[in-house]
Amino acid sequence: MNPATLVYINSNNEKEINRLLHAIEEKKGLVEELTVSKENLRAEVDLFQHRYNAHVGRYYLELEQVELETKEYRLRLQLRREDVSEKEIDERVESCFRENRTRLHAEEVQEEFEQESDKSKLPKKEAKYLQSLYRKLAKRFHPDKAEQSEEQKRHEQLMPLINRAYNEQDVQILERLSIGDTDEVLQTEGSITEKRDRLQFELRHLNRATSELRSEINRIKAGRTYQLKQQVEDAEKSGKDLLSTLATDIKRKVQSSRAQLTRLINMWSGSKNS
Repeated sequence: MNPATLVYINSNNEKEINRLLHAIEEKKGLVEELTVSKENLRAEVDLFQHRYNAHVGRYYLELEQVELETKEYRLRLQLRREDVSEKEIDERVESCFRENRTRLHAEEVQEEFEQESDKSKLPKKEAKYLQSLYRKLAKRFHPDKAEQSEEQKRHEQLMPLINRAYNEQDVQILERLSIGDTDEVLQTEGSITEKRDRLQFELRHLNRATSELRSEINRIKAGRTYQLKQQVEDAEKSGKDLLSTLATDIKRKVQSSRAQLTRLINMWSGSKNS
């Protein structure tokens, strides 16, 4: 082989490696930016969900419970008119509305479960992997490591997120932020072609993470909770309290439904005594 050809090939590989390093750094910055955006968005939606539950959600749940009882008593009265026995009526009502009862009970206790820490202890191997990811990221994104003010600001945004992901055992966040470790690739023994291939793999991985993050952000924004959050915030800009209005409307419906339920219960009691 002509020595000049060998030098030419190595030169092209080196140029490609430099191009890949530049592309990886840009894409890493984008993944970090999108990760922060997605987690901030998710935190905003979670905060609004708690606010909504406190103002409105409990009344919706109460209304569902009353409406379910109303349906049950309507069925009871219908079966009584058909001369169905008391025992069979109970069995039919239980069978017909069991699924609805289970769902409502699950909704009733959901907030309690959300407040409790249900993170089980990870197996030793997974815990060690989580810890290694965390240590690597904590070292990379420590604010003292930043050389410029913009970089320091980004590190200050990422470190609380990294700490939270570690505490909540959110491996996906830590893995995404760990992609594109070019120092590890360059310091590993191997030919320049092998290093180029590994860098190409890291870039593909970063591209995939970017695409996934954008999709997740779009899913959050398309969700009902986010859409309602936007409506409430738009109403607040106009001086309107949409949540209080919703709560008042639902409370009226609850009162009306309770009055109807009371009438049905009285009819049921009367039919039993007749």
